[in-house]
Amino acid sequence: MPCLRSLGKSLQLYNLYVRSQAATIGPIQTAALLQQRASITDFVCEPATGTPAHPFQPISSASTTGDTFVPKGAKLSGHGAHPLARYRSFFPESVWKQIDCLFPRGSQPVAYDIAIGTGRGAIELAKRKFRVTAVESNAALLAKAHTQALECGVTINSISAANVHKKVAQHGGVASLVTIMHGIHLVDTDLALEECHRLLKSDGFLVLAWNDRNLSHPVAQQLESLVEQFNPEYNRKNKQRTKEVWGPKLMKDGLFNLVDYSVHANPLPMRNAKEAVELLEALPYIRVDMADHTKETFKKQLQDLLETHYQAGPFDFPLETKLFILRPIDSRESSDKRHSGHEGQVPFQFFPNRAT
Repeated sequence: MPCLRSLGKSLQLYNLYVRSQAATIGPIQTAALLQQRASITDFVCEPATGTPAHPFQPISSASTTGDTFVPKGAKLSGHGAHPLARYRSFFPESVWKQIDCLFPRGSQPVAYDIAIGTGRGAIELAKRKFRVTAVESNAALLAKAHTQALECGVTINSISAANVHKKVAQHGGVASLVTIMHGIHLVDTDLALEECHRLLKSDGFLVLAWNDRNLSHPVAQQLESLVEQFNPEYNRKNKQRTKEVWGPKLMKDGLFNLVDYSVHANPLPMRNAKEAVELLEALPYIRVDMADHTKETFKKQLQDLLETHYQAGPFDFPLETKLFILRPIDSRESSDKRHSGHEGQVPFQFFPNRAT
């Protein structure tokens, strides 16, 4: 019964969201979204104890592994959701061009975008003629993603994370590309990698991306020092998704080889220092881990820091995108080759003429 109630509540939220947009998107798009409702089934309840319901189930909000923001509607605080969506959902054009160039022109690869949020990544892929299937647990976010896709003139399909697991079990590798944009640290990474390996064709690509603060920037350096001052448990190096930190994690079970790693400038426009403070306050190592009696002092010093550098006007917050491109290692290969840990052993080619 709890799962049925969760399903009913999620579908009700989906319907309410779509109907609330009816005046804006028009009757045809509204009907299309309500029809799409039939395929949205990712409302599997998490078990009270034991193993996750599926490999892409978000980690507990109590976890201290990575950023603990949980992208399920039932666990989202209204305080943290919107600012972090901006921080985690925008990726520069150079990232999409590099992904696009993995495949020859006109190939229209099958792509699965895991944890799509509001759909920006899935829409970017669909614009580039990928055949995109979106995986997202939150009904309202999925409705918004389909709305935005229709507005952009592209089509994305959707499937539940639980049904992805069933589909892979029945049909084996189906995708040429799997993307998880700023999300694999929010789930059990090892389980997610296993599922991605099963989901991919043998010649496919797994693409992971994160937005991190650019620690070469003086403002970012001072910000990190301030966070470390007010939260002694915080370590700036552990929060950076560098090749040195995450490369071994992604290859440790012998499922993938890291074939390319790149860093892309991705400044985030801010209207003023106050907006930046609100965004940073939503991060869990500030919002959750920092003591309440010190948080106001921290926010005041943070705003002073930003206003000293940027005054009252708009500015670009120094972010950068770290992009990992991996290829699956055939599970039939010998154990010593699978666990060799060497990068670049799986040959691949960029196709620069495919980029749009």
